[in-house]
Amino acid sequence: MGVTKKNNNASPKKELPLITIAALSIVVFIVTASGFISYGKWITETEQRRLIDFSQLQAKKRAADIEDYLNDQQQQLTAFSSRASIIKALESPASENQSVLKGLQTAFPQALSFQLLNLEREDQLNLKAADADQSTQLSFTELDMINRAEQSKPVPPEARQTKTELSLQFIAPVIPEADQPAVGTLLIALPSTDLRERIASLQIELGQSNILRVAMGRPVSILQVGEGRAGEARTQKIGETFWLLEFTPSTKLAEQAAESPILLLTLHLVIGAALLGGAFWLTAQYDPVRSKSAVVKPSLIQTPSSAPQQSLRSESNQDILDIQVAAEDEGLLGLQDSILEEQEEIDVLDVGTIDIHDEIFRAYDIRGLSGSQVTVELAEHVGQAVASEALAAGDTTMFVARDGRRLSEELSQAVIRGALSTGCHVIDIGRVPTPLMYFATCELPDSNSGIMITASHNGAEYNGFKMVIDSRTLVEDDIQNIKARIINTDYFQGDGHATEQQIIPEYIDRIFSDVALAGDVKLVIDAGNGATGEVAPLLFEELGCEVEPLYCDIDGDFPNHDPDPTIEANLQDLIATVQSTKADVGVAFDGDGDRLVLVTPKGDIIWPDRLLMLFAKDIVARNPGADVIFDVKCTRELNSLVSSYGGRPIMWKSGHSNMKTKMRETGALLGGELSGHIFIKDRWYGFDDGMYAAARLLEIMTLRDQDLDSLFESFPSLPSTPELKIPVPETQKFELVEALIQNGDFQNGKPITLDGLRVDFPKGWGLVRASNTSAALTLRFEAESESVLEQLQQLFKRELLKIDASLDIPF
Repeated sequence: MGVTKKNNNASPKKELPLITIAALSIVVFIVTASGFISYGKWITETEQRRLIDFSQLQAKKRAADIEDYLNDQQQQLTAFSSRASIIKALESPASENQSVLKGLQTAFPQALSFQLLNLEREDQLNLKAADADQSTQLSFTELDMINRAEQSKPVPPEARQTKTELSLQFIAPVIPEADQPAVGTLLIALPSTDLRERIASLQIELGQSNILRVAMGRPVSILQVGEGRAGEARTQKIGETFWLLEFTPSTKLAEQAAESPILLLTLHLVIGAALLGGAFWLTAQYDPVRSKSAVVKPSLIQTPSSAPQQSLRSESNQDILDIQVAAEDEGLLGLQDSILEEQEEIDVLDVGTIDIHDEIFRAYDIRGLSGSQVTVELAEHVGQAVASEALAAGDTTMFVARDGRRLSEELSQAVIRGALSTGCHVIDIGRVPTPLMYFATCELPDSNSGIMITASHNGAEYNGFKMVIDSRTLVEDDIQNIKARIINTDYFQGDGHATEQQIIPEYIDRIFSDVALAGDVKLVIDAGNGATGEVAPLLFEELGCEVEPLYCDIDGDFPNHDPDPTIEANLQDLIATVQSTKADVGVAFDGDGDRLVLVTPKGDIIWPDRLLMLFAKDIVARNPGADVIFDVKCTRELNSLVSSYGGRPIMWKSGHSNMKTKMRETGALLGGELSGHIFIKDRWYGFDDGMYAAARLLEIMTLRDQDLDSLFESFPSLPSTPELKIPVPETQKFELVEALIQNGDFQNGKPITLDGLRVDFPKGWGLVRASNTSAALTLRFEAESESVLEQLQQLFKRELLKIDASLDIPF
């Protein structure tokens, strides 16, 4: 009988020891508990904070848009109230003046009613739409508005609920002349439908907008648009009104604020797996059966691995970085930081393959030689950087526009590519003047940010970028922030989409609804082959002008003259055309349309600081106490003129971005520079727009029934020079000005170092500053006589040559 031998080599079935099970259970509990705590802390709280921030941003943006709408209506009404026909109507029987009110309704076709009121008369002029439920009997609120308006006090708009609808009430005093009391008031009732539609266009799906009026300390709802049930409401005051904007987020905005838990869950899974593996391995080492005397030599330990490791260089030359280190040990060895630092250095080096020239990042834009300094590669990075700034400011969309220069279209496409890579959406408005890009950021609900590809008034060899973020033109430190983002590749990541939109018709319609010409005008337009060549003739023909186009075909080579109207030589063809065609006025725009210079029928050049005098007289007379800002290059006569009309003159730094920043800060209604930038906040948006400024000039001309030469004869004109340029290297221009400030000997002159060095004397002044748009020093002089003017120039020439004898001074 065979005997079956017991197989002593068979492995017995093993069970996990209790210590292993306990350790694994503890690890699972710790990981699960920490997951719940982390989710509440990092996900839920983050989502709540982001939703609050998003809601507050929406409340702020919507309140600002409503404020702009109310201001536009008020400014338009105020402009009409100052017309001679309105003043005359107050003095005439009501039965004779219905045509005046009908004219007003033509200008305000959406209005429900107008009331031209003089409380000393029993008969009032009233006009109401046939289908409007508007009583001519004045309410207490309207009587209060009239009382305050007749005292020339600011009167914010009000709302009135009738049986059928809500109307918005606006009022303006009728003032014959500046410093005179009001002789009556013009009261208008507008339907709330326009305001409702405007609010609805502001991404209504993101939440509910509720306009509240604070009455007797208690907020009362006036108008609600949209739905919002996903979070706490945020409020924002609407300008200088009694109204608040209350914004309640919707579930869609809450979804945008949601924080993805994937990263957190992945992190906890990785940590949990590592801890479970570690716990299992440690407890597995504990074997009570194993002899405590058994010793295994470390040299005999085999590292378990499913695949052989790569061979090292050699035993003797082994580098510590050649050793494969587990991911969880990198932090312990301090390797992770070094790897991150190495990666950051590589990113910077990658950007460094693009030639980034410091000098192109100027005080208020990015501008340099096209193709060498301003490249397609740089444009893509600019798109990424500006889009990232827009996203950080809460704008998910931005506009992109370009002028007609040779490389502008290619640069525009690169900017769009860069912007889309951040997740920012793009609206391409095509080839338009810069003011239309500004107009889009102010008027359209889609975005308050944009990039314009242009080099403005510079020659054909230049190109660059003007940038707006959240309705604010970038300046100085903002430009350096863009540069820093590019150097550090500090960009958002995402996937945006691009659309195209026509903006020209809407821009023309907006000006047509604002500007009314009271007579015929023959106009010569010199676009200098720049971006206004298409828009300007259409605009002024729409306004009723006879237009004579000059160099209005867009050509990025600028074959006829450089697109800079501040240089007299560039205006000679315009002067000749104005005189040969017997035109009423000639207007010259720069390459991107934000500058303007005038030519009179006599052939005289009206420099922009004198044009600013005319606008100051018109606007300040209707808005006593208004601020008027002008740059250091402007005539000193502006000071006394603005003051004489009851305004406050403010001298400030040159540069369109600097001026717009100061206008926002002060609330000024008017600003201007000698370079041709005119900023009008009265009835407009406050950005520099040569075409709109020209339209307002024509309105003043026709209303006063004066030709351009006689219109400016009343304004003082002292002997002066245009802007004079001294070529200097970009790297030296600021140092030269600083040396002149420190070492110049200007005797008894009063130095002003606001922007460069301006020295005022009793009989004149002179200025030297570093140009922010070219490699040059800019100079200008003004004096009471030609002889004093010559003395000032020679004084500045002497002091400049002391600083640098090699300067090529053109006088």
